[in-house]
Amino acid sequence: MLKSLSIKNYAIIDRLELQPSEGLNVLTGETGAGKSILLGALGLVLGQRADLGVLRNPEEKCVVEAIFQLADDKLKPILEDNDLDFSTEMILRREILPAGKSRAFVNDTPARLSLLQQISSLLVDLHQQFSSLDIYQQNYQLSLVDAMGNNEKSLRDYREIFNTWQSKKRELEKLKLREAEATKEHDFVAFQCEELQEFGLREGEKEELEERLHTLENFEGIKHALSKVESVVENSPASMESQINELLREMRAFSEMNQEIKSLAERLESAAVELSDISREASLLNEQMEHNPGEAETTRQRLDELIRLMNKHQVESEEDLIVLQADLEEKLKSFDSVSEEISALEEELADCRKQLQTSADKLSDKRKQAAGKMEKETMKILQTLSMPHARLKISITPSGEPRADGMDEVEFLFSANKGVDFKNLRDVASGGEISRLNLAIKSIIAGRVHLPTLIFDEIDSGVSGDVALKMGRILKKTASEHQVIVITHSPQVAACGSNHFFIYKKSDTKHTQTHLKQLNGEDRLHHIAVMLSSDPPGQAALQNARELLQMNN
Repeated sequence: MLKSLSIKNYAIIDRLELQPSEGLNVLTGETGAGKSILLGALGLVLGQRADLGVLRNPEEKCVVEAIFQLADDKLKPILEDNDLDFSTEMILRREILPAGKSRAFVNDTPARLSLLQQISSLLVDLHQQFSSLDIYQQNYQLSLVDAMGNNEKSLRDYREIFNTWQSKKRELEKLKLREAEATKEHDFVAFQCEELQEFGLREGEKEELEERLHTLENFEGIKHALSKVESVVENSPASMESQINELLREMRAFSEMNQEIKSLAERLESAAVELSDISREASLLNEQMEHNPGEAETTRQRLDELIRLMNKHQVESEEDLIVLQADLEEKLKSFDSVSEEISALEEELADCRKQLQTSADKLSDKRKQAAGKMEKETMKILQTLSMPHARLKISITPSGEPRADGMDEVEFLFSANKGVDFKNLRDVASGGEISRLNLAIKSIIAGRVHLPTLIFDEIDSGVSGDVALKMGRILKKTASEHQVIVITHSPQVAACGSNHFFIYKKSDTKHTQTHLKQLNGEDRLHHIAVMLSSDPPGQAALQNARELLQMNN
């Protein structure tokens, strides 16, 4: 529960400290005294947005600190996950610096604002936040039904499947986009790949083609050169072979006499053998060469086509073309694999959608049961609030398309009077009726949530007299299970409080300041009498106030 709320330099509050206790704590005061400002300051430590404009003195920082007494260790895992020590006392603090920077602290340790919000959501239910969602709105109505049915686990299970389904949908959309883009370039890639495949390129072919073309273009000259080699080396009367053999005979006569002459003779002998090999190879090559007039043109055409492909694809060698062909073939395979992936993912998505529908149906059944209970219990409370013929009908119908909160459309229908058909809340309920309906529902839901502190800001708006008294008693009953803090203008509600705080303001020539004091005894009696009549109150008002206090304490 909230042990204390300390506020410094916030709006018209210079310094203020609220120390509520268990039970029903009521806050009263004249309009503009600062009741809503106090809740705004509390909202800061609950993680709401900070505004530099709230600084009373723009040269000093604003500090709002709330101390909570913890009755259990439910917050322990959150604190441990954030490297914070757990204790039975939790201190949340928010600071707004003159420069505009906002800082948050948990147990005097700097913390992210998201952590402050996460912790405070398990400590306080601020009716001001709920009312901003508006009981007229369907998402709020649905949250009430889920709270009534304790559907937290069922909703969590549904959302887990829903998130998986959404993820698969996004993945499928990306794949289909890839497929659409692939379809546009598939034909072009296929054409390029087929062109290279049909050409049948071999590694090193360009060099081979160039050499063959040069040979074919110089056929006659090569034949003549080869024939001449054969003739000069072996076949002429003064052939090189004959001349070398003659030289060898002369050199061998002296080779045994002189080592250097012997070496020269051996070299001449090697030259004779080499010339003989050259002659034979030239002769063989000459015999193999055949004149084919069309081969040169065919070779030239293939070389030209190869060069054209290299220029087209902007590569420097045929090896690069071979790599490109392999890349294009892989790309064509990837086009096919996208289609396969899409088919597989569509099957997964269909299966996930079935699971989602099953989970949504279970959640919907629980909601319908909870709605029936809420209708009965709400009408029972409304009867005690002088609405004997009020009826609440909660319509739950399939929404069709899955949403994060399920597949149900919910609508609160209301009839305040006998014989009047059910209509949407916005069309039939007055301000006072909405206040009573809100309190009835909140008091029912309060018993099903585990929030230590409930705060209501003018939940009794639009009602007075006996109805306000009954509302006060409902709040008092709710306070038997939760710490309840109520801001009210109603003396009947104020009289039901276990603790009564009075908010007022004082002005001097320069400033207006908000102050807070706890009312007891005669001070409280006098203040409630003033709320019943005027200031100063008459004897009848004082007697009425005394009776109210005696009846409700």
